Amino acid sequence: MVRLAAYDYRELGKLLRSKLEEDGRGWRVCAADIGVSASDLSRICNGQSVSAPKVIAVCDWLRLSFRAFYLPPPVPRPNIGEMFHGKSTETERSVDV
Repeated sequence: MVRLAAYDYRELGKLLRSKLEEDGRGWRVCAADIGVSASDLSRICNGQSVSAPKVIAVCDWLRLSFRAFYLPPPVPRPNIGEMFHGKSTETERSVDV
């Protein structure tokens, strides 16, 4: 199974919830400052996805890079069997033409 690139909404949500509680002005007021809806903040705080522009707006408000929560796909590792096929190009005899 191939794992695709993903985004860590759970971690972003933890940081956002903490900042909202620290701010103390209420979610609707903060949402208006950020440029998203209060329901968007709720979704993120619950680890759910929202659109990229909303993620960027929230990360800007938190003064964090939106890339901080990006989860790249793993780098594929070559099959060892394919790497060591038992044939050497250095010792193989060449035929003169």
